[in-house]
Amino acid sequence: MYKEDNYPPIAGKVIGLFYISEKKYFDFDEIMKGVSASKGATSKALNFLLELGEVAFTMAEENKRKRMFYLKIGGGVRRLERIIMARKLETQLLKETQRQRSGSNHEMDGFIQEVIAFNEDILHFIEQKIGEHFRHRID
Repeated sequence: MYKEDNYPPIAGKVIGLFYISEKKYFDFDEIMKGVSASKGATSKALNFLLELGEVAFTMAEENKRKRMFYLKIGGGVRRLERIIMARKLETQLLKETQRQRSGSNHEMDGFIQEVIAFNEDILHFIEQKIGEHFRHRID
């Protein structure tokens, strides 16, 4: 699923590890072993996820130098919001494109209008559902 959203494969596996585990916190070595990746690939994936706000870390109680990573629940909601923003941008660009077209290609003009209408309907629905289901989850 995350591969389809253009996430690096190891990053998707890291998120999957959090989903399938009953544990909330993992240290670096546990993640590396859990996703069967090299140190470098695991580090790159964690940095990617940290930057997106999907994963965060806290320092271990027994060792203040050891980072314990966890999945940020609100990060998944923000991922959905990034998808929405991409669709909004596409819709805006298609509207601008449509204004610049001569209208001589009725098939393409109709298709562009259908995509705009579809995006607007879907965006409205998704934004409404995110508000109903996830607003309290953003951290």
